[in-house]
Amino acid sequence: MLELKNIVKTYVMGHETVRALDGVTVTIKDGEYVAIVGPSGSGKSTLMNMIGCLDVPTSGEYILNGQDVSKLRDDDLATARNKHIGFVFQRFNLLSRITAQRNVELPLRYGGVGGKERAERAKEAMTAVGLGDRLTHKPVEMSGGQQQRVAIARALVNHPTLLLADEPTGALDSKTGAEIMALFKKLREERGITIVIVTHDPGVAAQADRVVRIKDGRVESDTLNTEEDRANAVVH
Repeated sequence: MLELKNIVKTYVMGHETVRALDGVTVTIKDGEYVAIVGPSGSGKSTLMNMIGCLDVPTSGEYILNGQDVSKLRDDDLATARNKHIGFVFQRFNLLSRITAQRNVELPLRYGGVGGKERAERAKEAMTAVGLGDRLTHKPVEMSGGQQQRVAIARALVNHPTLLLADEPTGALDSKTGAEIMALFKKLREERGITIVIVTHDPGVAAQADRVVRIKDGRVESDTLNTEEDRANAVVH
């Protein structure tokens, strides 16, 4: 599915060069569910940007579905994102003045998909997240959990092979966060989609197959969760 090989990312800040990622090597297989964790400033968000084709490494290779995307130009990188990857963010990033269905249609609109097909695929995605009866509601008319479900539907509408979620329960209460995590599990089981989550919540991380811990721009550990870990996981 995806393979990062000795990824280095540096930024120049004034007279100082900051090494945000320092030789990261990670392989994630089709259908895996992986959590990326680490303290603030560890490099986990930079790693997420690399995986999501939002940025390119200073050096190293990133192979996504057999294609080396680490050296693509911006337009080609955007094409790879739109084709392969769906994004879910902590703050939902929905447009408040348009309906849930229209929000879900946005990636298809940017991709040049016709109106009839956009509507059909948006309805399908909304139904998949349990909101088939809320198509015409605007985000302000929905709870935080429902808004996050709309955001997940938007991420799914292009039928991505990879779903990236950045602190997807961070703006939710524990009960609603647990419901969102159950939805991720359901989507993974039904669609075989690969899921990568960046989180600070140990309860969220414990529900993944693997936990990749990042510290000082390096992989500190890469461990498998047990059935017991998942059974005892509590979203905070």
